[in-house]
Amino acid sequence: MQSEKFKDIIASTRQDMLTLLRKTIQIPSISGNEKELTEFIRYWSGLKGLETDLFEIDPAGLYRFYLTQPKHIPFHERPALVVKLQGNVKKRNLIFNAHTDTVSVGEKNHWKKDPFSGEYSDGNIYGRGACDTKGALVSALWSMYVISISIPENDRGDIFLELIPGEEDCVGLGTLGCISRGYKADASIILEPTESLPRCASRGGLRFRITAHGKAIHGTVKWLGTDSIKSIRKILNTIDQLENRWNDRKADPLFDSYPIARPVTIDKVEGGQWQGMVCDKCICEGYFELLPDDELVQWQTKFTSELKEMLPDENIEISFSENYYGHRTSPDSELCRYSEESVKNNNSYNHLIWKGWSAFNSGCESGIRSRLHGTPTIVWGPGCVTEAHSPNEFVRFTDVELCTELFTNTVLKWVTCDKNS
Repeated sequence: MQSEKFKDIIASTRQDMLTLLRKTIQIPSISGNEKELTEFIRYWSGLKGLETDLFEIDPAGLYRFYLTQPKHIPFHERPALVVKLQGNVKKRNLIFNAHTDTVSVGEKNHWKKDPFSGEYSDGNIYGRGACDTKGALVSALWSMYVISISIPENDRGDIFLELIPGEEDCVGLGTLGCISRGYKADASIILEPTESLPRCASRGGLRFRITAHGKAIHGTVKWLGTDSIKSIRKILNTIDQLENRWNDRKADPLFDSYPIARPVTIDKVEGGQWQGMVCDKCICEGYFELLPDDELVQWQTKFTSELKEMLPDENIEISFSENYYGHRTSPDSELCRYSEESVKNNNSYNHLIWKGWSAFNSGCESGIRSRLHGTPTIVWGPGCVTEAHSPNEFVRFTDVELCTELFTNTVLKWVTCDKNS
């Protein structure tokens, strides 16, 4: 059987792929510094006979897809890369999409492992980006390599892997850059940590900044001033109340297993300059994640109006610096059916149990092609989102291996069909 042939190839190349994954982690690629990793993947792909397209993204013409011009690190010296496995143009193609950037390490004393060691211990590979999302990136590359040496070019369509910068910095711009480069797909798999199970929906979201204005005065007569830090404390409490108010767990069945329907996360608070002085300006920033069918403009207005209504005595400004769209692909779609069959037919990994379709509980690159082109899209990859962004981030290498097999079986069902079928 063909699947047994794939398993044999995967097993025979396991050590090479383990080395590849460790190397990707050993190359730091925190947002703004993705170039070295991207060029390394280009080099590795060339050695395996895969074609590549390396280019820099000009974001200037892409801002029209946002509600406001997003803030992000400049894209100069942050190239994107498309790895290409050429096929028969009469057959359907598919695109994998992975981000090359990671979040920062944070406080190193929270790490028990060197965050850039790629240490392999007890079946786990540790390091920043192992789970989010270098493990999935390697699974996709591995799958493309298996297909390249197993299936004749004329019997399958094109398979691409987009490696984009800046997903952690500004969701969507990297994928939009690839679209503007001319890359379009009949289906897409967004590579994120989903516990090796495909997800058919993801969240949209808004990034916000709230500025509280006060009146500075010497701390010994603080009752004569207005403390903006105290205002921020009220704002944070009010945001918690709004999150509870909007927590309609029945609004979307694909998300009802998660305890919060629309999470609001504060990830930055900043204020104060001089000791002994009441703070006259304090800010908090964060992001507000929504359900796929929530209209972003309406919820942006709702967030602003309800927050201000609940804080009528506070002098606050609310602005938005980024937005991203969620996605939903019907579980009855062909792509979902193929991926579900691949999981159910798996007999190598007993821990993988199909429990029905659910959503990826985060925003990612999935909303771009789904919204612009109606592209069937799923989110899929090894690792768990609870490890993403955390100290001692890791991915189990057997899960990377598993996803390679699942990707290979799913992708081949898709790309061996004619475009008009």
